[in-house]
Amino acid sequence: MERTKKAFRLFLLVLLALGPASGLGQEERSGAMTYGAEFDFNSRYIWRSFAWSKGAVWQPTAWLSRSGLTFSVWGNFVLNREPNYRQFNEVDFRLSYKKEWGAFTIEPAFSIYSYPNQDKAENPTTGELELRITYDLGLGGLSLETAHFLDLWENKGGYVGEVGIQLEQEAGANLILNAAARITFANAKFNAYYVPLDKGAVSAFILELGLTYTFSRPFYIRPHFEWNSLLDGDLKAAVASSPWVCCGKSLQANFGVTVGVEY
Repeated sequence: MERTKKAFRLFLLVLLALGPASGLGQEERSGAMTYGAEFDFNSRYIWRSFAWSKGAVWQPTAWLSRSGLTFSVWGNFVLNREPNYRQFNEVDFRLSYKKEWGAFTIEPAFSIYSYPNQDKAENPTTGELELRITYDLGLGGLSLETAHFLDLWENKGGYVGEVGIQLEQEAGANLILNAAARITFANAKFNAYYVPLDKGAVSAFILELGLTYTFSRPFYIRPHFEWNSLLDGDLKAAVASSPWVCCGKSLQANFGVTVGVEY
C-alpha cells in the first residue's frame, strides 16, 4: 500500500508541473466528460515485443475521460485452448493525463498490472510509471514519439523505452489511417525479470498499421496489424529457451479487429 501511495504522489507531482505549462489549461478544465469502450480481438497477446499467448485473445477496454485526465480498465481474456482458457488472466488499471503544449503532446500515466486466475507468487501485482511525448512535425499527420516505462515496485527499476515515428491521416470518408514504426530498448532489470536475460539491449523493431472506419458516431471498427522483430542476438536466444515467453520466436505478428464506441 505504501508503494502505491508513493507512486501516486510522484504521478500527481508530474500533473502539477504540467498544469500551468500552457494557456490551454482553463479550456481543458472546462471540457466535457467523455467515455467509451472497445472490444479488441487479437490473434495473440503481444506485450513489449514478446508473445504472452499461443493463440487468440479478447482484450476489452473501458475508459472515462475529462479535461485531459483519463481512467481506463483493460483485460486479457484467453480464447485459445491454453492455460487460463475462457478466463481473464490479466486486468490492468491506468490513470493518465494528456497535455498539449504547442507542437508537443505530453502524457504521464500510472498503471497497475494484476493477474487474476494465476499463481500470485509467480505473477504478483505491480505498478508502472509512464511518460509519453509526441512532437507534431506539421507534415500531414506525421509525428515523432518517445515513451518510457519504469516499474515502481515488484520489479523495481525495470525500464523499457521506445522511440519512433507515427502517422495519422484521413484516408477517405469516415476513414483514418494509423501507422507507426518504433525501436524499443530495455535495461537488464526488465530483461532478467521477464525473459530472463541479464543484460540491457536494443530489443526490437515494431511496425503497426491500422484503419479506423466510423459508421456513424459513436460506433467505429478498426482492423489492425502489428509486426515485431527482435534485434539483439542474445535476446533472441534467451527468448527461444524462455520458460515464460510463449512461442519463443524472434519474429511475432498479430492480426486484430477492434470494435468500439465513444461518447
